[in-house]
This record gives sequence, structure tokens and C-alpha cells, in this order.
Amino acid sequence: MNGHRYTEDEKEFFVIYVPGHSHREVQQEFIQRFGWEITLSQVKGSIARYNLNTGRTGYFSKGHTPKNKGQKMSPEAYEKCKGTMFKKGHSPQNHRPVGSERINKDGYIEIKVDEPNKWMPKHRFIWQQANGKIPSGHMVVFRDNDRANVTLDNLMMITRKENAVINHTGLSKTMGETKELAVTYAKLVSTTHQRKKGKKKNGETK
Repeated sequence: MNGHRYTEDEKEFFVIYVPGHSHREVQQEFIQRFGWEITLSQVKGSIARYNLNTGRTGYFSKGHTPKNKGQKMSPEAYEKCKGTMFKKGHSPQNHRPVGSERINKDGYIEIKVDEPNKWMPKHRFIWQQANGKIPSGHMVVFRDNDRANVTLDNLMMITRKENAVINHTGLSKTMGETKELAVTYAKLVSTTHQRKKGKKKNGETK
């Protein structure tokens, strides 16, 4: 289950809804009701775990119409599921408001900037709030290499080519003033390389 423990309501959903529905139908209905992004592999694993049988392949055939299209749930099934249904205009229990923060798998702080589920790295968000949009081919790095230190004075914008030079020369671990010197060196190397490319393109020689 990739770290997620199903609630009793979620378990009951599988038991009631799975028969007669494809894996993708189960996935979409689950997401709509409970508000978190379950994957198809999680759906298949749960069906196997609870010894259920869809009687379907898990995929829609061309022109396929779901068996329950236009039909209402039976009163018995509705009573069992109504408490977990995702109602229009309501937010799921695990909804995160704009401004919420989280840490991604690479250790960067992310901040939610828009609904329904738009996140961006916080250091990029802070830089853009102060300096405007980050140009294409550029990135924001940390002076002290601490991804949790997203204060504006700890952020520097460099080009991806300059970052490649810093990594290639082993200067990526430098900090503070030394980091600034590393960036200056990378800018010089990058500029020199571009000039050489320009001369070759124009057929110039030394």
C-alpha cells in the first residue's frame, strides 16, 4: 500500500464497489470519494489482498459504457457508502490549503501555490516573489547548500550551464563566499566556452 493504511470506510468501499467494475473505474471512483491519488497498482493490490474479483480486464474497450451508467446505487449500498462520498463543493479530509508546505523525496521544501494540487519548490517561489520569473535555462541554488534554508539572502540564481561547470569541477560543496567565487569562476568558464563556439561557428581561427 506504499505506506498508506486504509480506513474501514475505504476497505468497505472496495468490498462494495469492486464487483462489476474495471480497475480504472475503481481507481477513479476511489479518488473522487476519498480525495487522494491511489494508483492502479494499489487498486490491483487491494483487490487481490481482499480476495475480490472485478470480472473485468481493468481496461475500457473502445465504445465501452460502464454497466452502472445512469443507474443509482441501491439503498443498502448507499447507506453503507454515504458517509465516505465526496460531495460536490466539499474538500477531502486530507485536503491541503494554499500555503501548505511539505518536503519532497529530494529534501526540498515545496509550497502549495494553487488549487487543486499545484506545488512548487519554496526556494524558487521565494526568489520569484522578490525578483520575478526565473528565466529559462536558469536555476536557484543555496549559498550554504542547505535545502531547508530558503531565506532570500541564501539564494543565488545561476544558469544550468554554470551549475554543470560547478559540478564538473567539484565545487558544488563550497559554501558562502567560496560558493560565490565558484559561481564567478563558472560564469567565466561558460562565457569563454561560448566565445570559442562562436568563433568556430564563424570560421575564425586563433
